[in-house]
Amino acid sequence: MVSNAQIGELIVGAYHKIITDAEVVSYNSRSKRDGAQMEIDVVAIDSSDGTQTVYACEVITHLNGSAYSGTPETDKWDDYGNDSYQFSLEKLESKFRSDYDYVSRVFDDADEYVLQLWAPSLSDGHLTDGLAQLSSEFEAEYGLPIERVVNETYTARVEELRSLAAEETKAYGEPAFRFLQILEQLR
Repeated sequence: MVSNAQIGELIVGAYHKIITDAEVVSYNSRSKRDGAQMEIDVVAIDSSDGTQTVYACEVITHLNGSAYSGTPETDKWDDYGNDSYQFSLEKLESKFRSDYDYVSRVFDDADEYVLQLWAPSLSDGHLTDGLAQLSSEFEAEYGLPIERVVNETYTARVEELRSLAAEETKAYGEPAFRFLQILEQLR
């Protein structure tokens, strides 16, 4: 269902539908389980090569280089009133733990799970270092890292979509890709 998806989520969904050849792309998936307050921005399922891969994607489309913002109530602000990168890391850790629990329970027969963070603009420094450490912790605990599709990697993947959009006129049913096709086919 696309109606509640944000544009950043639609870009990620288009990438998985068109580039990774996912048969199913779902936006803003929520658990039906009581007490499970979780939401995965994009879930994509690819079985094209005979093995089932389930992608659980968190999408942060803040263009100012930050991830999530703390509030004075969360006590995650520094002495200058700026939100702490620690708040973002804690939120992402919680989200990815919930994501993994959800996809490994709902798609328990999948061959592979891939956790991804998509963000077009994350500031280098503490946050990106913390994400690398978080990814290593997930690899040690769950046997899979968190793939970071951020900054240049995000740009490269969008460029893949743009390149294909310049060549293809077929409608794929993915709004973000169709938008790119219109832009790339302008005369």
